Amino acid sequence: MTFEFDGKRILITGATGRVAGVIARELALAHDVVAVARFRAPSARARLAALGVDCVTGDLAGDLSAVPRDVDILLNFAVSFSGDWGEALAVNAEGLGHLVDHLPRLERMLHCSSMGVYASGVEPHLESDGLGDSNTALMPTYSISKIAGESMARYLAHSRGIPTTIARLATPYGGHGGLPWYHLQAILTDQPVTLHPTAPNLFNLIHEDDLVAGLPILLDAADIPAAVVNWGDPCPVAAEDWCRELGRLVGREPRVERCPSAPPPGVVDVSRLRALGYRPRVEWREGFRRMVAERHPDELVDGSG
Repeated sequence: MTFEFDGKRILITGATGRVAGVIARELALAHDVVAVARFRAPSARARLAALGVDCVTGDLAGDLSAVPRDVDILLNFAVSFSGDWGEALAVNAEGLGHLVDHLPRLERMLHCSSMGVYASGVEPHLESDGLGDSNTALMPTYSISKIAGESMARYLAHSRGIPTTIARLATPYGGHGGLPWYHLQAILTDQPVTLHPTAPNLFNLIHEDDLVAGLPILLDAADIPAAVVNWGDPCPVAAEDWCRELGRLVGREPRVERCPSAPPPGVVDVSRLRALGYRPRVEWREGFRRMVAERHPDELVDGSG
């Protein structure tokens, strides 16, 4: 039996981001969803509110007084990519502690981490593998502050007695963005796709539909001490291969350039996730066809998938 959201009030942080935004919109179709974000762009707030999301202005590194306290489930997707260490740690680690202190009746928590917490290397990483700074060339504060966020989530699970899952997200994509989407933009504008010198550039993709479908499974696994689960599709895909597929879909030849500052490849072992019952619903080629059809329908020259 997987976790049920029925009758629960759900708080989602980072809901203006591409991952949490999709999740907030989908959950709000049938559940009581509160989204907390800075909402610097009024249009982002309006889009979520129009779909039934209760939007609250708050800052994990600042004022949380407007956030309702009667929340049952926390889905923490807030993230800072700032190069400032103080801000990155305040949002990616300390902010989670301040938020949970504000939520006295919290029953369960999902903390979204990243495969970027693993030490460099493309071998399939188990959840027990060593952690390190694999993103220093591209995002110097990211890996370390995300590791600090995991430590905060572990502490809160123990100190507050909150069953928690730390989900190390792989490479999400879909109509709302993601690394393959950026590659698509480069191909459509006849710009080179920048890939890391390590070849092939292997990643565990995960379509946004599968992100939503995986939530009940991940929350069902929540535990004390916190459960740690890699979150991605079982079969890694090379970025070199998906660029060729994107080129086929839009009838253009991709150009690839190698650069050390490009996102480093990384593969995670998802045996633990599969043992929990997760099975991807969207095969990556079909997901790419849908992405092109949704965002650039006039460019789709091969819709066969």
